Amino acid sequence: MKPNFDEMSRSELKAYVLSHRDDDEAIRVFFGRRNPPDSKATWYGPMCTPEGVPIEENIRIAEEAIKQRVEIDREKQQQREKAQEDRLRQKLEREIEQKLRAKIELEVEAKLQENLEKEIEDLISVIAQFLASTTSLPSRLAGPIALFAIEKGIEDFGDF
Repeated sequence: MKPNFDEMSRSELKAYVLSHRDDDEAIRVFFGRRNPPDSKATWYGPMCTPEGVPIEENIRIAEEAIKQRVEIDREKQQQREKAQEDRLRQKLEREIEQKLRAKIELEVEAKLQENLEKEIEDLISVIAQFLASTTSLPSRLAGPIALFAIEKGIEDFGDF
């Protein structure tokens, strides 16, 4: 008479299976406890009769299920690849934007510096012309004096 496997603890069942290795029912119960059947699993009928004759309907059903599963897996893989591609694209866009922003800022700064230098040159020229026309300073000295006054920030330079 076989013991009642449902009443045995896991360790008792393990000991029984180890001592009765040819008891298929005990082995099924032991492994069934550890790995309960998947409640979402779909069970299909046998692919052949006990005599070895193929059961065409069961084979067709199994093939269709496999095709559906492959299609679902393919779609999931495509979604994962698209998500990864989107993340990479966003990362590249951020990196490119940062590099371009730095480059544009340098170009704008250089252009502003160039414009400022041109405006300063024009201002010095105007001040030098003013000094040369309103004083007895020679025109070759008026430029350096105007530059000196601008560098020193003399505000009332033109008030004489």
